[in-house]
Amino acid sequence: MPAAKERQAALLKVLAAAAWADGRLDREEVNRIKELMLRHGLDDDLVREIDALLAAPVSYTRCEELTRELMGVLRSKAERDEALAEVEAIFRADGEIDPAERELLDSLSGIMDAFTSVDGFMSRITSVFRRALGGLRQPGESPGELSRFLRNEVLKRLHDVSAGEWAGEADAASLNYYTLFGAVLGRVADTEGGISPEEVGTIRKVLAERFDLRPPLLDWVVQAVREASSAHLDRQGLLSEFNRVSDTGRRRELLDAAFAVAAADGEIGADELQELRLISNFLWLDPREYHALRRKWEAHVR
Repeated sequence: MPAAKERQAALLKVLAAAAWADGRLDREEVNRIKELMLRHGLDDDLVREIDALLAAPVSYTRCEELTRELMGVLRSKAERDEALAEVEAIFRADGEIDPAERELLDSLSGIMDAFTSVDGFMSRITSVFRRALGGLRQPGESPGELSRFLRNEVLKRLHDVSAGEWAGEADAASLNYYTLFGAVLGRVADTEGGISPEEVGTIRKVLAERFDLRPPLLDWVVQAVREASSAHLDRQGLLSEFNRVSDTGRRRELLDAAFAVAAADGEIGADELQELRLISNFLWLDPREYHALRRKWEAHVR
């Protein structure tokens, strides 16, 4: 493959992966990346590889792998500048660069300037693709309609469990957040042969203390979480949904609560530890944050 195509494909793969840092892909982001693929004239195999990255949530580790590949292709500043020039030339093909295109170019330029290590690159690129955090809906901000959150399987179960009576206790936006949080805890609890009474008790305590939930709403949430956990919801999809409505601090809080649930029976087993590591990965938390929490709970690790 010509050097230019190799550079272009490697860069687009990282862009496609890093766009998942905030748990979602905006249509504009997808369109920009697809437009670049088309205009670069990439072959079918490369197009399929990039399309696959756009089709489902990508983990921190996968983006890190792609970043290392990109660093192997763009070894010098001259090569990085040339890759950016190729992208800019495409945007200028129609005679001008629109504001969205200029924003993307400026962001890429800033990232490339910090292209000294994988850690440095990841820090910069995830901050760029988390730019939408300021506009996220916060729990309790507005009533909302259940239909806005139908992708949350646990919330749909809660709606059935409560026969719709949840509406008199909380708004849909808040419950969307609470049930996603609880579903991740339930997934950890179900890792080793089902959810134990101790783990259910810990989940109940976490939800009550963290969100000030009280019966009957607390009972409905816990029941919905238990039922959803038994259904083994898709990890990537679940955490992608949580990433949509959270920032790094809340993701860290969720992982800490997940460790607490894993330790509810006195020890954290190997399977639970693996699940916690995967959760951290799809929460787009830096591995150092995972290891810091593991050290906090080290006394329970068997």
